[in-house]
Amino acid sequence: MDLRDEVMGTEGTIWINNFLRTGFEMYTSGRHSGGKGADYVAEKAESNSGWLFPVGDEVNDLGYNHMFADMFDACENGREPAETFYDGYVVNAILDAAYRSAETKQWEPINLAVWRGQEGLSAEKTLTDYDDHFYLIKEEITHDGRHKLILKDKANGKIVEKDQPKEPVSLD
Repeated sequence: MDLRDEVMGTEGTIWINNFLRTGFEMYTSGRHSGGKGADYVAEKAESNSGWLFPVGDEVNDLGYNHMFADMFDACENGREPAETFYDGYVVNAILDAAYRSAETKQWEPINLAVWRGQEGLSAEKTLTDYDDHFYLIKEEITHDGRHKLILKDKANGKIVEKDQPKEPVSLD
């Protein structure tokens, strides 16, 4: 099942892959009609030439309406929203560490004065056993219908992908 639209011209290409992705990928030389390279190309485009990845349906693709609907619903029903102030605090601490790392050119710790996670847990204690040799990280269904497993080798820590065997089909 290949569902995509593609338009190619002398000054660029735009294509939408509706099956594998939700966004646009487009290429433009920047030489638009009239010879102006600084014209508006697309919403949230990083530049006006080369490969661009604008957001097609920004409100839905970026989750704004879902986020606000959840927040207002949480207020009306007296519950916490799916994303809380604490979540934002953690994200900002991660960003702060990333900025420090960019400046120092080395790994920087994430400083959280308030940590609500579990202390002293090793990664192995939080992973799900798959069998004697692997932990299960993730199960996926690929675009072509295959079931894929992402596993972590217990002995060496390497991540491996395996196709999950199909269940035998009963003809009864």
